[in-house]
Amino acid sequence: MVRPGSSSGSGSPDLYEAARAAGAAADPERLADVGRLHEEAMQEGDRHVRGAFYTPADVAASLVAATVERGPVVDPTCGAGVFLLAAGIGLAARGADPRGVATTQLFGADIDPVAVHLTRCALAGWAGIDPAEVGGVVEADPLLTGRSTWPTAPTAGFGAVVGNPPFLGQLRSGTAFDADRRRVLRDRFTDLVGAYTDAAWLFLALGMDLLAPGGRMSLIQPQSLLSARDAAAVRGRLLGWGRLDALWFDRSGVFAGRTDVCAPVVERAAFDGSEVRLLVDRHLEPAGTAAAPTGTGGWGGLVAALLGIPVVSPSVDGCVGDLARVTAGFRQHYYGLVDAVSEDADLAGGRPLITTGLVDPLRCRWGSSPARFAGRRWSAPVVDPDAVAVGEVAAWLAERNRPKVLVATQTRVVEAMVDDEGGAVPLTPLITVEPDPADLWHLAAVLASPPVSALAAVSSAGAGRSTGRIRLTARQVAALPLPADRSRWDDGAEAARAIHEAGVEAPAGEWRRLGEVMCGAYGVPTMPLLDWWWTAHPASRAINT
Repeated sequence: MVRPGSSSGSGSPDLYEAARAAGAAADPERLADVGRLHEEAMQEGDRHVRGAFYTPADVAASLVAATVERGPVVDPTCGAGVFLLAAGIGLAARGADPRGVATTQLFGADIDPVAVHLTRCALAGWAGIDPAEVGGVVEADPLLTGRSTWPTAPTAGFGAVVGNPPFLGQLRSGTAFDADRRRVLRDRFTDLVGAYTDAAWLFLALGMDLLAPGGRMSLIQPQSLLSARDAAAVRGRLLGWGRLDALWFDRSGVFAGRTDVCAPVVERAAFDGSEVRLLVDRHLEPAGTAAAPTGTGGWGGLVAALLGIPVVSPSVDGCVGDLARVTAGFRQHYYGLVDAVSEDADLAGGRPLITTGLVDPLRCRWGSSPARFAGRRWSAPVVDPDAVAVGEVAAWLAERNRPKVLVATQTRVVEAMVDDEGGAVPLTPLITVEPDPADLWHLAAVLASPPVSALAAVSSAGAGRSTGRIRLTARQVAALPLPADRSRWDDGAEAARAIHEAGVEAPAGEWRRLGEVMCGAYGVPTMPLLDWWWTAHPASRAINT
């Protein structure tokens, strides 16, 4: 799998022969090794840019077994052909002739010509034919050419779509679409292409279009598919056109060091009310079922139990955005502060610079813990407002000079500190919650509460840098619910203020009391929610050490 416009060279005769031998032995594991050798021949930077990483044969075979019930089968990003070889072996095991399968039932595409020939050689070796007879595997970019990629494919569509499309996120310059490609993809997929759409998500939309009625699809995806805002339209497309039969969610690190993965198993059929089967880890072990999602909302609820997150149904009255302005800084705000930050804590008018690493629940560690900013380590960084006197960054800095709550990202529970004096400068990617001063401690109690942490963990499942991390956007923070029981919420606000004032001296009992009060305010059972929250809580770790 490579990106458009890339070239992988002419390949090696020895590599092609190895692929043919792996096919002749009906050994997907050997073929995966061939694919890995080809991919390792690329420079490491090119592999990341192209999203070219081989799929372990056992994972491919397990996904094929969970998906393929009939042919023809297509892999729109076939790589060395591991998925297609596994699919061919499975169809032959049902009584089909390998020659007929290889020539009429297996289809693939890749924009790497070497990968295309490796797949042809492997399938030819398995079926005992010449690679040229494997006409269904072609060099093409199916995101652009769609069904026309395979002129000999049945007009009714494919019985199965399987594979591992390249993950090309849009936050890194090396994998982002260029302007021309983004324009072409928007013309083809319209509302599915957002600012941060991963190319892998678009292959799901392509796959649904390729399926025949009753056909089934599983394409490996980054776990961000489950909760990312820009994946909402794709999730809606899948549920609008088909039925989510199963979800594979990997916790074992199949692609260790690269990304956490999952794979929806979707059938091109009407929703029938059945629950979604859950499959986990490398061998796709059954792990129960979950209620099927609807609409374009996140799918974090499917995996909440797998991650040990308690599912709560709170009694609510409004949301954070009803009481506060919720914003997040941008790159220009980060870089606009570089020349204005110093280590001079005594600077007249200097304002403390708060990084996400300095935020703990109801506590700020500025001055007591080091901070990282602009490539260096700081002890007590301050911002000189006079050094940012004009322009957009100056206006942004002035607007943040008010009492507020700062919410960190990439945390196990929601971590929010209170800036009751208002002078702190929030560094991107901190989220800023700016209420009326009378609501400051009430919102602090909301963001410090166990129910909100559980809801946030579900809504951001798969979006963090690692499984189980909460990664919220400003929009998601604004949508977090407020509790319905105002009396208990008042008690929670007082408890939050007391913990803030006690700082590191706040005992575990005070934290657990806050948790209990806020569970009551939301009308949810205390256990096992409180234990889950406290186990992951930074204050628990600090007290226990």
